[in-house]
Parts: sequence; structure tokens; C-alpha cells
Amino acid sequence: MSADLSGKAHPAVPRIAERRGAGPPDRAKGRSRRMNAGTGPGEMPEEVFRALKRLMVEYADAVDTRGDPERVVACFTPDAAIDFSSVGFPVMRGEDEIRAFYAGLVENMAHEFHIAANPRAEYWDGTVGTITSYVMGMGMPNSGDAISVQVKYRMECVQHQGAWRCRRFTLDAMMPLTA
Repeated sequence: MSADLSGKAHPAVPRIAERRGAGPPDRAKGRSRRMNAGTGPGEMPEEVFRALKRLMVEYADAVDTRGDPERVVACFTPDAAIDFSSVGFPVMRGEDEIRAFYAGLVENMAHEFHIAANPRAEYWDGTVGTITSYVMGMGMPNSGDAISVQVKYRMECVQHQGAWRCRRFTLDAMMPLTA
């Protein structure tokens, strides 16, 4: 069976934009329509959305490469808070607690792998931007018992010293935790 790569939708499948009654993002104004699920006052500029997505990717890569907790710390403001209590980890506040947590991961995990999908701009007020994404995380602790999580990341970000950084990071379990 061969795939139709012509870019045309199969006639039996309505196009997503037609079903939703929406067109493509309004790129002429530099704005994203991936916005306003009732949580923010305005549309997030496309360049901010791209920057926040890059920050999330940088964070995941820093965790997965596991070599240097400072790469993880660099994704956050000095006064950042991370709340992973929904999956049994403590709330971390500030660079020292964040650094200690990720240094512990480096020591205790043999392997880690995270896949982020469906990024969504959730909030924009002109200064603060919030992005969410579904994440599948897999890991192998040194103890050998594989871990798998399906969570939703929520990163509230601001510009700090000329770069976007996360000041509040939470995750919510989307599926029951497995070991």
C-alpha cells in the first residue's frame, strides 16, 4: 500500500480547518491562533511562542543528557519554583534546590528520555508567557526498574537577562504512574 504524498486530504476525511471553521495562524500579524483557552488576556506573538518551545526543548535535552545540572538550572530564573508534587517529588524553590534535585537525578538514573508533543500557548500578558505540552518520559534508574510517565508540562516564562527563562514549572500526571 502506498501513501498519497500529494498533500491532498483523502476525500472521506474532512480537513481539520474546515471542521473547526478556522484558518491557518495569522502570520501576517506575527500572532499565533494557538491561544486563548480562556486563561490569558491576549494572543502570544509567534516569536515568543517559538522561543518558549525552544526553552522547553532545551530543558528536556539538558535533563536527558544528564551530564551537567547547570544546563538545567540555566533554563530557570534564579527565584524559580518547580512543583512536581503530582508525581511524588518535592517542590523546589531557587537555583540551589533545583541544582540539587537534578544533580541527584544524574547520580541515580542510568538513562532518561523525554518526548514533548502538542505545545500550546496558554497565557500571554505582554510580559509573562505560559506554554504547555504533553510529555512522555521514560527512565532507567541505576536500580534497574524502568519508569514511564505521561504528564503535562506547564512552564510560566519571563525574560531574564535578555533570554526567556522559566519562573514556574509544574507538571500534572495525565495517566496513572507505572514502575
